Amino acid sequence: MRKFSAHRIYPVNSPPISFGIVETSDDGTILNIRDTGRKPVEEAGLEFYSGIITPGFVNAHVHLELSHLKGLIPEQTGISGFVSAVSKIRPADSEKIRRSAIQADRIMYRNGISGAGDISNTDTSLKIKQCSQIRYHTFIEVFGLNSGVAAERFSQALKIQKLFNEAGLSCTLSPHAPYSVGTDLWELLARQNSESRRITIHHDESPAERDLLEDRRGEMADSFTAAGFDLTRIPDEAGHFYALLGKYLPDPDWILVHNTMTDPLKVPYPSKPGIYWVLCPRSNQYIENRLPDINAFAASGLTICLGTDSLASNHSLSVLDEMKSVQAAVSGISFETLLQWGTINGARALGMEKILGTIETGKKPGLVHIPVFDWTHECLTENSQPNRLI
Repeated sequence: MRKFSAHRIYPVNSPPISFGIVETSDDGTILNIRDTGRKPVEEAGLEFYSGIITPGFVNAHVHLELSHLKGLIPEQTGISGFVSAVSKIRPADSEKIRRSAIQADRIMYRNGISGAGDISNTDTSLKIKQCSQIRYHTFIEVFGLNSGVAAERFSQALKIQKLFNEAGLSCTLSPHAPYSVGTDLWELLARQNSESRRITIHHDESPAERDLLEDRRGEMADSFTAAGFDLTRIPDEAGHFYALLGKYLPDPDWILVHNTMTDPLKVPYPSKPGIYWVLCPRSNQYIENRLPDINAFAASGLTICLGTDSLASNHSLSVLDEMKSVQAAVSGISFETLLQWGTINGARALGMEKILGTIETGKKPGLVHIPVFDWTHECLTENSQPNRLI
């Protein structure tokens, strides 16, 4: 058994505990959380850490397979330029892609991440996830507008899903975005995913996306047409995600990613269960140099999670860095709220809440020590960095 203490423990599911003690088994399972009455204690085997201790973070949206693109795409190209750049430079030596994904997985673990929702287009990450100390749910992504590609793309996705299932890894098929999945592919997804637990989709990421979906015009529409994509295969409902997902995938939980243009106070049916809103602020700044209306999201009552997106659109894969970026960009959002976004909300979105997300007896969330903390303002600082304990 190990015993951990700090100036403050943040269980997330209950108020912070000053000088609390967390007892764990050797494999990291939480055995007990002790309240010492705000008084430091000395006892054999107790490990005391200056600063705070939190549960491991949950990265609700990442692309391990794009890790080899780090630093290769200029910032602030806009979504159309970014998508075009990824499609051009993504192909690479398979060993390079694999090595970069391995390194990204290890970096995420060192950054205190215990769970992740990863977007995969191939089986490259399968063995990495089997060996990883991070718990993954893999979203096997499908995309393709033109009718001629739907059957082949869907068949390939099913083959990848079968490999993950045979390896005992949690996975589901998911559409890439409203603008990149044609009606034929949506219909195939609808038949396959009628009983799936969850899907994820890139959502409402830029003005160019809005122009494409609502009026079939603008920068993305021009780019797609030039590339030979048939814009008539975009479903009529694609500009209104409730109508789109309600038609094709009404039953699974929905994990909506980016939401840069979304007005959360105008979302229809905000209390509908099973909808999770993932914000990737540093990726949004990298691609579009803009952020979602984070204060409005915080006030909306919606279930907010945090993601990093990929190293193609971010400088690091750190949920703590995402929390710091939110804190720097907006005021009035407490550290405890940000911590909930970066832990238990993501765990619930990915179906991992029985194991991850809170420091709670019987769970195995991992423990993260953050030595530098602004006690006066109860917030992170630029120098706050994660130190994984278990």
